[in-house]
Amino acid sequence: MSRATVRTAALDGWDGILAGRTTTALAIPERPAPCANPCEATIMAPASSMPLAEFVRFSEDVVRETRDVAIPWLAGVHYDLASLGPIGSAVNSAGKVGTALRRLVDYFALLQDCTDIRLEREDDMASVSYRILDPDIWPRHHDAMFSLGIIGQIIRRGTRGAWDKIEFAFEAESHEMRGDIGKVLRAPCTFGADSNQIRFPAQMLDLALPQVQGPDADIRGLSGEIVAQRRRTPLVERLAQVVFRDLNTHAIEQERIAREIGMSSRTMRRKLAEEGSSFQQVLDECRMRQAVFEFRTRPDLSIAQIALRLGYAEHSNFTRAFHRWSGISPHAWRARLNQTAH
Repeated sequence: MSRATVRTAALDGWDGILAGRTTTALAIPERPAPCANPCEATIMAPASSMPLAEFVRFSEDVVRETRDVAIPWLAGVHYDLASLGPIGSAVNSAGKVGTALRRLVDYFALLQDCTDIRLEREDDMASVSYRILDPDIWPRHHDAMFSLGIIGQIIRRGTRGAWDKIEFAFEAESHEMRGDIGKVLRAPCTFGADSNQIRFPAQMLDLALPQVQGPDADIRGLSGEIVAQRRRTPLVERLAQVVFRDLNTHAIEQERIAREIGMSSRTMRRKLAEEGSSFQQVLDECRMRQAVFEFRTRPDLSIAQIALRLGYAEHSNFTRAFHRWSGISPHAWRARLNQTAH
């Protein structure tokens, strides 16, 4: 998987919030010059990007240095959506909360790749979940506060500031978040979840949003840009992101994934071969990298439980696969990881 990136516009507004909150030399990452790649779609002006891991590390450093867990949340809640260009215009021009959230989710891949973000509704509750799919980017606790802050901003616009019956869930454990998250969010929180999530009454989706002045939204252009981006992305990358998304939650079935990507399984196998790979190679690599992630983040789980989460019916099969990939057993890898941590 290639290096995940995020638009440097994600850094907008942090300097104002950080002002006066730290005496250390906490620096906001430098922004590269805008990309002048001629293959960029016309609707999205060339924009600079940075490694997603760098932005995540920055958000972690902010909380560690300031000892203020509220900062990423405040950066998201007060974020100027106009900084997102055409996507911000699409969100700001939405007439209802649900429409604004749907547009943010649908076009999020143009802002940050290698991320699973979803808007779902179940009975009388709705939710937006956010999760970075690259298992090598960890810890990734406080960037979630920032992203959920932007989502919370949209909901608050519709409720005119009311904040009732809102719930949060986070991938990280509570002690890893360096503060009283529930007090900051003024809402119940759970930890150790499979994804970062904000849940709210589904009726809020129908709340009207106040009008925000700005450029007209080009929904058709954004949709075309999403299609163009998918076409530019190598099939191995697209397949890996689907596998990382579905590990722990769905059976990894070649036919189903091929349909989702938009081709037959036969065509997918042929195109993967042209890229020098195969479905099984991608699946094995994703499983092994996810296994290391599970070792780091879920020390309470046994090797057998982790094998089951990765889709192995027998943990012995997982042990053999992991040994082929790493040269040592899962038990030895976990022991080495524990020694490093201490």
